[in-house]
Amino acid sequence: MRVVTVLLLSALAVGCKAKKDGQGPQSNDDIQSQITERELPEQGLLQQEVDLDVDGKPDIINYFRERTEDRLLVKKEVDLNHDGRIDLISYFDDDGRLKKEEMDSDYDGNFDWVDHYRDGKRVMSEYDTETDGKSNVFKYYETADGKTMLSRKERDTDGDGKIDVWERFDAEGNVVRTGTDTDGDGKMDERSE
Repeated sequence: MRVVTVLLLSALAVGCKAKKDGQGPQSNDDIQSQITERELPEQGLLQQEVDLDVDGKPDIINYFRERTEDRLLVKKEVDLNHDGRIDLISYFDDDGRLKKEEMDSDYDGNFDWVDHYRDGKRVMSEYDTETDGKSNVFKYYETADGKTMLSRKERDTDGDGKIDVWERFDAEGNVVRTGTDTDGDGKMDERSE
């Protein structure tokens, strides 16, 4: 769901005409949105704000690094539910591939989910299910034959900052091995296959 939303918003942003001088919005006749751009010289970036619903608040904020022939998108902030707060922040590497995404998955104003990418492929997710500001679930992914699959999951179920439950998955997504820490030392004491 998140990827589809971001791709849709990205397509809309790319399809709109932008006014580069920062003197105000310009809208495309086919898409009723407003785009403004301004330079951020202290950061060496160009900031582009896209107001999709024309309510005066940006729904997408893109940060570009100007290059000789084109722009490189380095960061994208998105207000997914149009409440005026950023819900998703995507970071891109020098090749334009996604390297990290942070999300407020429950729209409470706190980022509780982070996906990490390598070469544009997700390798790890961490999220906070306790809403205490600390990640307590970690998922690790592997890519084989062009398909990214969950390989293992680790959890801190008692909130002490140490992993106490481990799960391994097969290529079909089935749990094939589990482990638990029963004495709170952060080391696996019991295994099950």
